[in-house]
Amino acid sequence: MRRFFSALRWAVLVVAVNLLVLLLLLIPLELIFGGWLGSEGDISVLNVKPNTFNIESSPLYPTDVKILYRRDRYGLRGVFGDPRTVDVLVVGGSTTAERFIDEKDTWTAQLETLLDERKCRRIIANAGIDGYSTIGHIASFDRWFSRIPGLKPRFVVVYVGVNDTAVAPGKVSDADSQKYSSHWRSFEHYVAGNSAVRKLFVSARGWWQAKQARLPHHEIRIETDTLWEPAVLPATFAADALSKSAAYMDRLKQLNQNIRDFGSQPIYITQYRVDGRLVDGQWQQVIGSNGAKDTAMLDALNRTTLAFCHVMGESCIDLAGKVRFEPGDFYDAVHTTLAGSTRIAAYLADALSPIICDGANW
Repeated sequence: MRRFFSALRWAVLVVAVNLLVLLLLLIPLELIFGGWLGSEGDISVLNVKPNTFNIESSPLYPTDVKILYRRDRYGLRGVFGDPRTVDVLVVGGSTTAERFIDEKDTWTAQLETLLDERKCRRIIANAGIDGYSTIGHIASFDRWFSRIPGLKPRFVVVYVGVNDTAVAPGKVSDADSQKYSSHWRSFEHYVAGNSAVRKLFVSARGWWQAKQARLPHHEIRIETDTLWEPAVLPATFAADALSKSAAYMDRLKQLNQNIRDFGSQPIYITQYRVDGRLVDGQWQQVIGSNGAKDTAMLDALNRTTLAFCHVMGESCIDLAGKVRFEPGDFYDAVHTTLAGSTRIAAYLADALSPIICDGANW
């Protein structure tokens, strides 16, 4: 028995020493890569990466062309100086952030240029973040936008739908709002917002969840010679769509309230995907994908978005139902090429002009 306790004490000592060494190694890493010594921790918890400046190659451009991917000190894409000058804030996921598109070629940048050509000068800031659904957008107002000095856009454009198809119906609408009722939860949030290890974990988890939901970037274009196969929706699809749509409607209500409380007018835009289609009443999908089910679910959420706008009296633009995309406009199921982004910008310039360029609304 004495030998057993001696071995146990030795094992505990080894574990304690290893934990101490690990802690001593983590401290400098946290101080260097974490947000403890700066002010970015408050927004970094939401996977926002301020002060990003990358000049790099992109699979969407010729090999000799470098693109500029930049986010300012507040985590926003777009060319403007003072946040007080921003007229239109665009929120969305990776289809808004457009990671592989040059700064001047994103659909938000092109939209600003097209509006300017119409004598409608509106400064547009791009707040797209990869993986964001309405859950992230709801949280953004408390933990991101409210911390940007002077940011008071007249309009908030919400490009939404694709990522919400992957949100479980039971997800609480304000789950990410970071409004904690206890000091312990507030402390947990403070650590989460500043810890480099936590950020790495969240990024890895988000990548895996997106991969499971088939939402990451894939450099595979849908072209005219893409092969399709017949598909049948799961027997549970109608019930699943009803449940997801109801939860999505609740999140839209919360998001809409956040936008209105921020002093802005919301404008909602539906989204499109190209790996599933309905032909003469029969679903088809790109071979090897789940495009039929994913597209049908997005269609259900798009209808919910339009119904929400109708009930609430808010502005909705049915891009998914109105724009005729062409082969080569997408490099995967949901992300646009430069051609696709140009098509989106051209359509929205027409659709948004009566709302954001009208003197009565301004």
